[in-house]
Amino acid sequence: MKALKFLIAAAATAAVANAQATVVTYNDFSDTSGLTTVGNAAATTTADGKVMRLTPDNWSQSGAVYSSSAVQLGANATFSTTFQFRFTGNSQPADGMAFVLAASPNGLGVGGGGIGYQGVQNAFVIEFDTYDNGSWDGFSANHVGISTNGSTNTSWTSDVYQRKACFGLSTDTGCMSNGNLWTVKVEYDGALLSMSMRDETKSDDFLAYDKLAIDIASVLGTNQAYVGFTSATGAASQNHDLLNWTFADTAELPVDVPEPGSLWMLGLGLAGLAAGKRLGKQRV
Repeated sequence: MKALKFLIAAAATAAVANAQATVVTYNDFSDTSGLTTVGNAAATTTADGKVMRLTPDNWSQSGAVYSSSAVQLGANATFSTTFQFRFTGNSQPADGMAFVLAASPNGLGVGGGGIGYQGVQNAFVIEFDTYDNGSWDGFSANHVGISTNGSTNTSWTSDVYQRKACFGLSTDTGCMSNGNLWTVKVEYDGALLSMSMRDETKSDDFLAYDKLAIDIASVLGTNQAYVGFTSATGAASQNHDLLNWTFADTAELPVDVPEPGSLWMLGLGLAGLAAGKRLGKQRV
């Protein structure tokens, strides 16, 4: 079975009944069709299989992976996504990674504390930050935050599992740099955003955002976006590995798409992309 498949099918949930969802799934990164890598980002083989290593465990690295073509979002920039990551390496981990929706393929922003997205305009960012840069990080080495238009002054910062002091404690449960497998799920209905995370060793999810009111469409200035991830290291470092990724233009992922790591995932639909552009190429 190819690493990437697209199947046209009607979504099975009431939220998207009688409609087709645009669903793109990468089970792993043995096939990177439809993706553009920038900087130090590259597919590499680990114990998890073929992963997208956004940055390696070396100083002053930066990398990004984006959809090669703009993806048509749902009404008012509606989308949902789920992915898994694993951070490993240095005992002083830095700096983290970010999920990015950008109006244009800017490629890569500032590294280090900029996590590869700093300076990218018309962009909506959720950062997964593992280094305490002081007040602009809420004095936390284990937080998520939302940024717009390339600013590192994140809003709605939240300490993951209420753990703030993870610097040098990378193996601790609930610290994103502990080397465990982490699963993230984001849902946005055009007005309200929710995001949950889970450390594989924890029995409960961490709810980072619960129906947070935010206008992503006005940030992007368009209903299309280049979608992907950025990462960076500075004077401290770690491997930032993305293991898999599913993205849809609906407020909820169709129930036919399993959570990452549970079953071999299939794309359920490819419809409504502007000018026939695709995130990934259909394989035969």
